[in-house]
Amino acid sequence: MARRSSIERLDPAIRDACNELIRSGHTIDEIVQTLRDLGANVSRSAVGRFTKSARASMEKFREAQEVAKVWIDKLESEPNGDVARLLPEMLRAVAFQTLSTMGESESPVESQELMFLAKALKDVSGASKLNMDIELKLRQEREKAKVESADAVEKAARAQGMDEDQVMFWRQQVLGLK
Repeated sequence: MARRSSIERLDPAIRDACNELIRSGHTIDEIVQTLRDLGANVSRSAVGRFTKSARASMEKFREAQEVAKVWIDKLESEPNGDVARLLPEMLRAVAFQTLSTMGESESPVESQELMFLAKALKDVSGASKLNMDIELKLRQEREKAKVESADAVEKAARAQGMDEDQVMFWRQQVLGLK
């Protein structure tokens, strides 16, 4: 397992100041000078490595936010569409990938991490079941409405004097019911 950087081992207040400077776009030399003014004994190369890593993480976070915004917009425009059905599967895949990563790690897995992961999987399963129940209910409602429409068409057709063959034609061919 890799050794923690000297910046990560600093006092949390100094480390927070370093992170704030990185987010603000300060140069490595400015960050080094500020950290030294705060009493930290840091090298320029350590600050450079930490800054590079932090900026890469921030870039990944920004990209993830942009992707999430696209997915949210799509989900809002089509709440019952493909994205809504795909989302629980994606979350499930992320959870299993996290489990796999935990198993490969040299450090022991904290029980709290496992608890959160188990809760996430349970919530995803519950959401999937709820979505399936809603889909089933919608199908039943659509079928019921279709039958009611067919009955109304049949009644209107008979009132207009259509014979049984004509009524069955409209019911079967146009409405798709028997």
